[in-house]
Order: sequence, then C-alpha cells, then structure tokens
Amino acid sequence: MKKILAALFAVVATSAAADEMTMTPAMTKAATALIQEQGFNCPIVKMVSRKGPGARGAVMKVWCGPDDGSDNVYSDFTFRLIARPNGNFEVAEWQ
Repeated sequence: MKKILAALFAVVATSAAADEMTMTPAMTKAATALIQEQGFNCPIVKMVSRKGPGARGAVMKVWCGPDDGSDNVYSDFTFRLIARPNGNFEVAEWQ
C-alpha cells in the first residue's frame, strides 16, 4: 500500500492546479483504506480533487460514496487528505 500511496503523492506533487484526479482501482483502494484506518466512515473513495499546496503538504479533497458500483457520492463524506513531503499522509474531515 505504501507504493500505491507514494504514486498518489507523486501525482499530486506534480500539479498545483485544483482539478479532479484520475484514480486507478489500486489508488482508490489505498486511499479508502487510509481513511478507514483513521477511524472515518468511508465505504469507498469515489472522487479526489487536487487543492494545491498547503502548509503541511499537497492537499486533496476526497469524496466517499456507496460501494455499489455507482458514481454516487455522499456530500457529507468529504475528507482532507494531505500528502506530506516525507511520504506520510494526514486525514481529517473537510471543513
């Protein structure tokens, strides 16, 4: 999972623009696991958007949704995912 998250960090680090990221199934699975490991309810990551650099690293907004194969997202299941320069990630509720 560390390699997959490192790939996600590399994608984020190469662009400061705020835009939707194309996620591979492996990246989706790794991001979902990362959020769930922090104790948050996220059935599956549905969408990730770059928000640019922040004080702690590259900031992404993550939307979760039902794990039913649909494109549906939960508007109240959004998280801030920060890719830190040391390769670690920080997860918090989006506010």
